[in-house]
Amino acid sequence: MSHTRTLDPAAPSAACLGAVLRRLRTLQGLTQADLGRLAGYGGSYISAVERAAVHPSHELVERCDQVLEADGVLLMLWSLADAGPGPAATGATGPAAEVAAPDGWPGPDQAVFEAMEVARRAEASGLGPGTLSGVERAVARLREAAAGTPPEALIPAVRAQLGYAGRLLERRPTLGQHRRLLVAAGWLSVLLAQLLYDAGDREAAEASRDAAFRLAGQAGHAELAAWAVEALALWALADGRYRDALELARAGQDLAPPASAAAVQLALDEAQAWTSLGDRGQAAGARRQAALTRAMLPAGAS
Repeated sequence: MSHTRTLDPAAPSAACLGAVLRRLRTLQGLTQADLGRLAGYGGSYISAVERAAVHPSHELVERCDQVLEADGVLLMLWSLADAGPGPAATGATGPAAEVAAPDGWPGPDQAVFEAMEVARRAEASGLGPGTLSGVERAVARLREAAAGTPPEALIPAVRAQLGYAGRLLERRPTLGQHRRLLVAAGWLSVLLAQLLYDAGDREAAEASRDAAFRLAGQAGHAELAAWAVEALALWALADGRYRDALELARAGQDLAPPASAAAVQLALDEAQAWTSLGDRGQAAGARRQAALTRAMLPAGAS
């Protein structure tokens, strides 16, 4: 059953910045006071930013981005949030420079952000090892943040990073660089597909999933392709299409590297499909396969 819902591009971008800041801070095990001290601001100011009660200064966001090793994600979100109306930042213990939005800026929609901020970043940087590593670290941060951030809050950041990767692909990278950018864009597309699905925009989710699968094929990345198939299996389970989910889970396992997180999750999807179909024996076998595969994963893999 279709349940498409178009996301409101004018949703408060400051809330997106606050939610991602909170998630990255907690992943580092820092309190608001800790982060404030490291960034040179008061903890109450950090709290206000996380609650979207103020528009923070560029300097605060830049310092938080450095402390949390966010690789520019927070700065991109700040540029998006700074385009919208809202209360001015007050009460900071550190400096708070106000930066006006450019004349003619039509609002905090994604198209404008990509045209202005992402293009600026791409043109200002060279396509060297540091640039590619920064993209890959930002992708990893966004994937980590997804576990505890509302989808609507994270979607703008993922789209922005995806646009950035796309701009870098236009800068004639080497073959090795090209593949790394394709893989990064593929991971972002898989993540965006799931976020859009969770937010209720099924049509956009399916388009992002299809893009991820094509990028995986172009890059020759088996695990990325398997995760793109896993998204379909997960959605089939949610829709109650258990036979479809079973076939997709098996097809994904055929694609996935034997000792990979994708193979584990697809085996679990297969087990859930068998359970829903009433075959406990097959479900138990799939769970055993998931356990065996998990035991082969490298330390720290999930």
